[in-house]
This record gives sequence, C-alpha cells and structure tokens, in this order.
Amino acid sequence: MTTDKINRLLTICCVCIVLFFLMLNIYTPLIADDFSYSIGVNSIGDIFISQFNHYFNWGGRSVAHFFAQFWLLVGKPIFNIANAFIYGFFIFLVKFHIIGSFKKFNPLLFLLINISFWLFVPLWGQNFLWLTGSCNYLWTSTIILFFLAPFRVKYDNPNFKLCIPLSILFMFIGVLSGWSNENSGAAVLFFLIIYFLYKISNKNKLSLFEILGAIGFLIGFLLLIAAPGNYVRAEFIKQSNIDLANTPFLLILIKRFLNITSILYDNNGILLIGISIFLGFDLVYYKKQKLHLFSYLYAFSAIAGAYSMLLSPSFPLRAFFIITVFSIILLGNLLFQIELKIPDIVKRYFSIIIILIIIHLSFSFITATKGVMGVYFRWYDRIEYINQEKEKGVLDIEVKIIPTHNKKTALYDLSDVTADKEDWPNTSIATYFGISSIKSNDELPENLWNNMRKRFKQIILIKYP
Repeated sequence: MTTDKINRLLTICCVCIVLFFLMLNIYTPLIADDFSYSIGVNSIGDIFISQFNHYFNWGGRSVAHFFAQFWLLVGKPIFNIANAFIYGFFIFLVKFHIIGSFKKFNPLLFLLINISFWLFVPLWGQNFLWLTGSCNYLWTSTIILFFLAPFRVKYDNPNFKLCIPLSILFMFIGVLSGWSNENSGAAVLFFLIIYFLYKISNKNKLSLFEILGAIGFLIGFLLLIAAPGNYVRAEFIKQSNIDLANTPFLLILIKRFLNITSILYDNNGILLIGISIFLGFDLVYYKKQKLHLFSYLYAFSAIAGAYSMLLSPSFPLRAFFIITVFSIILLGNLLFQIELKIPDIVKRYFSIIIILIIIHLSFSFITATKGVMGVYFRWYDRIEYINQEKEKGVLDIEVKIIPTHNKKTALYDLSDVTADKEDWPNTSIATYFGISSIKSNDELPENLWNNMRKRFKQIILIKYP
C-alpha cells in the first residue's frame, strides 16, 4: 500500500473518531453538578454573581466553572459541537508538544494520540463527556497546552518572538492557564520554574511574551489557590473525617504519598513514566544523544501534577487527567526523538493491521457506546416520568438510580439521585425540574468524595440577594 493511500485511510479514521466523540457527547445528558450550576443562571451577569459566591464559599476554579455555566446557559446541543471542536484542538496541541511543529498534519499520530487517551485516562467519560467535568479538565488542559506552545517554539527557535500586542494578550492567556485547577496549575508552575532556571543559567535573553506570560500565570494561579472557598471546603472535609482531624500532619502526608503512588500504579501512570525513563536513559547513555529540554519539563510536570495532591485532602480520579496528558506527551516526545519508522513489512500489510486494530478496539467502542446510550435513554425515561407525574399534580417523586459500570460514561462514579430527598444532588435536580422533591427507591454505596460534594446543598453556590 502506498504512503498516500495509508494517509487517506488514516485520515478517514481520524474523521470517524471526531464524529464518534460528537455522538457520545450528544448522548450524554446533564449530570450531577450540571443541575446545580444551571439553577438561577439566566444571563451572563448571573454567571458572574454565581462565580463570586462560589469563589468565597467553595473553591477558586472560576474559569472552568464560568465555562460550565456559560454552556449550560447556551444549551447542551451547542456545547456538544463546541466540545468536539475543543477535543480535536486538544489532540492537535498534544501532537504539537510531541513533535514541536504545527505545520504538517500527521493522521497516524493523531490516531495514536486518540487511542492513548482512550486507553489511559482513568475516567474518560468524566473528563471528556460530562459538561462540568469537561470544562474543568479538557478545556483547561487545552488552554494550558496552548499557553505552553510558544515556550516550546521559542526554545527550538531562539529568534521567535511575539509582537507587543500579542505579548500583552499572552499575559491574559497566562492568567487563564494559571486559574485552571489546582494540580494542573502546580504542574505548569514546575514547568515554568525549570524553564526559566534553564534560561537564566544559560544566560539566554528572555522575550517579552515569556515574562508577561509567566506573570499572568502566577496571577491566575494565586487567584486559584487563594480563594477563600478553598479553606471553607478544606474545613468541611476535616469536620467530615474524624481520622483526618486527629492524625498528625506528617502521617497524613505519608498516607497521601502512598495513596497517590498507588493511584499512579493502578492507572498506568507509573507504566507510562517508567517506559519514558527507560527510553530517555537509552538515548542518553547508549546512543549518546542529548534529550530535548522539554522532555524533562513534561516529566517533571507529570510528577508535579500527581504529588502536588499531597496538599489536597482528596484525589478524585478525574484530577489524574493532567498527569496522563503530560505522560503521553513525554512518551510520544521521546519516541519521536528515537525516530521510529514504520517497517516495510508493516507498510505492505498496513490496511490489514489497521482493520485488526479497529476490530480489537471496536469491542471497547461498542461497550462504551452501549453504556453512554444506556444512561441517556434511562435519563430521558426518568424525565418523561417526572413530567407525567407533574401533570398529575404529584411533586414528590421517587425514581430508581441509574446503574453504570463503564468508565467511558460520564455518570460513572458520580452522584445520581439518593434515598434522602434533602440530599445533594436531589435538591438541585428537584429545583431544575420544578418539583418539590426527588429521591431514589434504592441507594448506591457512597464514598468520601461524593459525601464531600454534597456540601453543595449547604453553600451559597447560586444565591441572589
């Protein structure tokens, strides 16, 4: 098979992947926090009021939650299209950070990056399909990779610079990047520290955009971590966990370190980073090749993104996303430096190999599609039932929970309705549908993270004077 035919086949596969992603978005309903963030938001001004209250009562992720409330205001159908576009742009940025070039579209690399995220993101549905989760992780990670791209270009081409207006605009992008989420911000902070230490130690002149971008990032990161709501949430967690309140801080750190390491091991983080270390060692020690500076930066960023969670009382798996992003970029970057080439025998049977890979992955795709659509149809059966009960004048409604065991669904490991009508997210769902109360006839086991998130019903998330 010729190279042109291979590229055409791969390009078709890439288009199908984006369309598949769009379909999964379409069949993902509003879930959990989406209902809370929808209440009382009827204009852009309402979003600013809501985020002001959120900043002082729950947390500092104002940028991510502004995106979430904006799309909830605009509507889920338009978000589905926007999210598919951002997803494609995100993969494109990952590709750039792997090879350091925007110029040429490489369909094979695009395909491999998609497969890597499909296989290695622990809670794929929460990070990519869930509206609130996607805005918190996919959208903010896209901003971060976009922010870091000019630094990569500058390192490869010392003559590169941005004009003054673009440098000032870049400072604003830096603010958004820093004001993303906690462990993503910590990952980028370590990235920038090492980058600037390298440039200063080598007496390299700093460009205006580098200085302004770093200043913007620090402003955004400080706004994120200094939010009064962070301390409100931390105090709530402390009060909710007696063991945490009575355990010496050093022992808490040791337990968290072991927990984070266990999470890395269980979710292939150690595997990805370990393979990268092996490849890097081989390049340096045996091939006597100097590693690209950004290989070190991606490695330290992945590790920093993980172990910065030592300072957090909880580590939800969706926060593992930025670690996976930098780990995949690191591995791809090292493979690119090795200059792996497709063997001739693979080229001869390329179409057969692609078909076999697609058949192998199709079982995962089919299972995920069944899971996503199963949740979708059960949600809309529930909505139909709620509307029927409302027509009868019944405003206290009982429903069954929607079980899901597929990690590619957005609902996996998130709160559905519970047995207590005063619980969260029941109160938010009831308000959203204009009923008095809603609860379930049965109950799923709870965990600390979901118990903590029920604090939503007690804080002033969206409240107006």
